[in-house]
Amino acid sequence: MRDTLLKIHRYVALGVSLILLVVGTTGCLLVFELRMDRWLDPDVSYAASQAPPIPIAQVLASVEGKFPGQKITEINPGAPGESTMVRTSGGLRVFVDGSGKILGTRTGEPLSFWVRHVHRELIGGKAGAFIVNIASALLVLQSLSGLYLWWPLKRVGVKWDASWTRVNFDLHHAVGFFSSALVCVIAVTGLIKAYGDQLQPFFDRVTNSPAMTRALSSKRPAGTTVSRITVDDAVASAKSQLPGAAIGRIAPPKGKDGSWVVTMKFPGDSTAPGRSWVVVDQYSGQPLATLDSRTAPLGSRIPIVNRAIHVGGLYGWPSRLLAFLTSLAVLIQTISGFWMWWRKRATQPVEARVVRPAEVNV
Repeated sequence: MRDTLLKIHRYVALGVSLILLVVGTTGCLLVFELRMDRWLDPDVSYAASQAPPIPIAQVLASVEGKFPGQKITEINPGAPGESTMVRTSGGLRVFVDGSGKILGTRTGEPLSFWVRHVHRELIGGKAGAFIVNIASALLVLQSLSGLYLWWPLKRVGVKWDASWTRVNFDLHHAVGFFSSALVCVIAVTGLIKAYGDQLQPFFDRVTNSPAMTRALSSKRPAGTTVSRITVDDAVASAKSQLPGAAIGRIAPPKGKDGSWVVTMKFPGDSTAPGRSWVVVDQYSGQPLATLDSRTAPLGSRIPIVNRAIHVGGLYGWPSRLLAFLTSLAVLIQTISGFWMWWRKRATQPVEARVVRPAEVNV
């Protein structure tokens, strides 16, 4: 049975090795997702603090005046010392400081967007996402079968002064043992995250939680004269619902029935815009729905906590470092395992290419 499991372990690893290299590398990079784009584009990302900053409506007026005919589709206010990023319907990302001065524009998506999409779907849409999900499921099986294969020798250290073959062998076993539980957690939470939309009704049902949605319509008042609230009114309404949270992202209403969606971030949230939100009626300014990530219904809190575990966002940088090391372990295991297979293939005849722990040259 051991020989059969070893063959399965080896050839499954070879089959998904390229995918795991991509997912492991992008997983390491995504640990820095929250700051990545601003670090890489400091010329437009940072601005002198304006005390007090001008209203957001004036920021939008500055953008609309500079780019007439383009609608505002998203506003991302920066933290103190950072610029505000405004997206337009023409595909521009416009960076504005606290005084309303436009610092610059960028087209297309930032690097973090592409890293995320490579990590989730290999930029291959649904087919790519399915491949990544299959690789993630197999990664769980690889970790468990690897633990079984590790058990007879129980190597937990690396003999660094030995031959490279021995070092690689020890590294594969030691890293595999110490990272096996974390790799399983990362893979399983990744799968839950990937199928979050399909699983959400199940989470709500088993926890007897109400379904939470941002797709709520505003109530258009009767009459010919209709007034709408400003973006600053929407922000004030949202802040009244979630005091202590920072504004992470603002989505303007879509059409006459649309509503403002204000995404907010509490300290420790694992995403840049935050995991809490408020839907605000574009006419009355009344909040239509609120989700506080700290006190959300259990059904809604499950995917929030699941994502925080997956990206290492539960306890700040210590847990992000752990997520980085786990992704790094996937890379080490993939590369060292491939080297073990290649070394045996190059030095042994076909009939002797089954690697057994006792046969490794030490």
